[in-house]
Amino acid sequence: MAERNDDKEPKPLLYVDSSKVSDQRGNMQTDFQSKKSTAPEAAAEPEQKEEKHKQEEQKEEKIEEVKREFGVYDVMKEIETEMTAIRQITDQYVPEQTPAEQTEPPEQAEKEMIKPPAKKKRKKIEKKESSRDIVTRLSQHQGFPKPLCEAVINGETLRFHILGMKGESVKIKRGNRIHFVALPEIFNAKIIEQPK
Repeated sequence: MAERNDDKEPKPLLYVDSSKVSDQRGNMQTDFQSKKSTAPEAAAEPEQKEEKHKQEEQKEEKIEEVKREFGVYDVMKEIETEMTAIRQITDQYVPEQTPAEQTEPPEQAEKEMIKPPAKKKRKKIEKKESSRDIVTRLSQHQGFPKPLCEAVINGETLRFHILGMKGESVKIKRGNRIHFVALPEIFNAKIIEQPK
């Protein structure tokens, strides 16, 4: 059956933090009564500052204690020794500068670094396009007349115009007839005649 609501203990709607309540002195009205500053409040400010300063010092001491406990300082020393060892190793591989290089003004060194290296003449290498590349390029060709193409299709060397392509199917025109050919069936495609 259903439990009765009277059996449950009520939960508090408001929780009070007792540590903050104990920090307050006297009545709330006396501490925060008006905008005007009074002599007792002015005297209380240095005491509050001292208390805050003491609390901060205690926090710092606790932090230092925890650092010692967990060995943070030991780890820091290990890291520092590793860093010095790494610096020594890398310094061995850095080339030493000659006195002439050191006396050179930095502006000249920057200008020398900015100069582009001499351009090498590249030999023109003819790129041999694959049949797939040629067919896709010709299928995207705009305007008429379309370029004449020669390729091996199903073992026969044929000349044709490529009208379009959709997926792996290529639409070609041979004479007055239009055929559809699968792209993987086209080998050794080359352009024979460009339109004028």
